[in-house]
Amino acid sequence: MYCSKHNDNVLYETWYPGPYTLYGCVLTVGAPVGRKQRVSVCAEDLDIWPDSVDLAEYKTLVIEKSVCRVGPGFIEGFPSLKDLIVEADLKTIPCTPELEALLKKNDVILRGSFNSPAEKLANKLGLRFIHKNIVLSSYYNRDYDQGTKLTLCFQYQEPPFIWRDDTCPGISAGNTGGGTVRTDYPEDFYVGYDAQKFAEDYVGAHHYEKVRNNQELAAFLAEANKRYNK
Repeated sequence: MYCSKHNDNVLYETWYPGPYTLYGCVLTVGAPVGRKQRVSVCAEDLDIWPDSVDLAEYKTLVIEKSVCRVGPGFIEGFPSLKDLIVEADLKTIPCTPELEALLKKNDVILRGSFNSPAEKLANKLGLRFIHKNIVLSSYYNRDYDQGTKLTLCFQYQEPPFIWRDDTCPGISAGNTGGGTVRTDYPEDFYVGYDAQKFAEDYVGAHHYEKVRNNQELAAFLAEANKRYNK
């Protein structure tokens, strides 16, 4: 974990590529876990502790939901950027000449919600846009220390899929077991669905209520149906 020298409420975290990403190591930016107020990020936050961090190593940047504003010059600080994932509910992404040049030069894929600043920026610059992944449900049983997370994933020129990530105790103290399952579906398999019908057809009993009441999924399905004229 890394910290902005400008604002100690701006934290960076790295994680390794999985089913959600296309390019190398991932860097996320957001507020500390548990902080109620969202944070703004700006060009000054590119000055990171420790000094050994090289932002040019990262090709995937995730702007977390805990971010309320991105200032000019921030995204431009990632010269190798190929994949920009905007989880945050931003009002705008400031498009400076430098950012436009970077996004076009690297042919960056922008990810976000439908009608979001990420999609609008992609359309403006003629870049690829992919809807961001949607966490459908996360279930954890404290009695047995077991959990399952379901994520609806989207990739460029690949079918959408539901990624199931199970965790359970390992065979020795301190170890974690479990496994993952990827289930691919046709490109428009969700068209004609609302959240309740989706929950009925694609998830089990443990996740049914959470998926049926998932507002992010409901908004995605409503807009997808409009775009497919269903």
